[in-house]
Amino acid sequence: MEGVSIIIPNYNGKELLRKNLPSVIKAVEKHNKNDEIIVVDNGSSDGSIEFLKENYPNVKIIKLNENKGFGEACNIGIKESKNKFVILLNNDVYVDVNFIEPLLKHFSDSSVFSVSSVSLGRDNKKKKIPQKAIEVEWCCAGYTAYDKEKFLYLGGFHPIYFPFYCEDRDIGYRAKKIGWKNIIEPKSIVYHDGEITSKKLDKKYVEYIKFRNRCIFYLTCYDNSFLIFWSILKLFFNHFFAFKWHSFISLWWLIKNYDKIREKKDIKIW
Repeated sequence: MEGVSIIIPNYNGKELLRKNLPSVIKAVEKHNKNDEIIVVDNGSSDGSIEFLKENYPNVKIIKLNENKGFGEACNIGIKESKNKFVILLNNDVYVDVNFIEPLLKHFSDSSVFSVSSVSLGRDNKKKKIPQKAIEVEWCCAGYTAYDKEKFLYLGGFHPIYFPFYCEDRDIGYRAKKIGWKNIIEPKSIVYHDGEITSKKLDKKYVEYIKFRNRCIFYLTCYDNSFLIFWSILKLFFNHFFAFKWHSFISLWWLIKNYDKIREKKDIKIW
């Protein structure tokens, strides 16, 4: 049975770790002695590191001096991991004790890039779950396993999406373009509170980041000019003409950072 490295990015999430990490520990203990858990701390000031050292001495901690964002924290953790396969978990995810192996079994197919768990809400409301594994364009990085070698080959999550949002969509889409598969596995279950960390931030700022990063994704990942135009037009129609301020700020950012966008677009790893 293959070992796995579980990477958990954390920013001021001590209480979330207190709540959810025990479930990850139980899953690892049941799965494989070669599994490891790595928490990449993004410069927390809430005592997260001290809490981990005191209560979970077997958890590997990577301490960053500043908040490098979700994507870069994941990149750093993956590079430091020891196993061939990695699972990225948000710190607000509680896992089923048997969630690991259903993900890893798919990697017997060498064309598989990522495999996602099915996320249920904490309220246990009924959610439509696929009857069998299905192939998708990309997987949510909050509860997904990746082939480490393929992930690093694609350069990891791109820093242009700092601090969060769309980096998983970007790398999954690029993987699919070169023939690799992204899969959702219904036998792997997790429970996700949903964007707990981002809810602590200013709502308008989060809207701006999401809007901007979706534009970046369309501009740099789509090849068809009409598809790019139509996707961005729909996005701006829903926001710009409603006079939402983040659409204006995003447009200015995109113009100002045209060279960065052009540089990313020119990367030919697909």
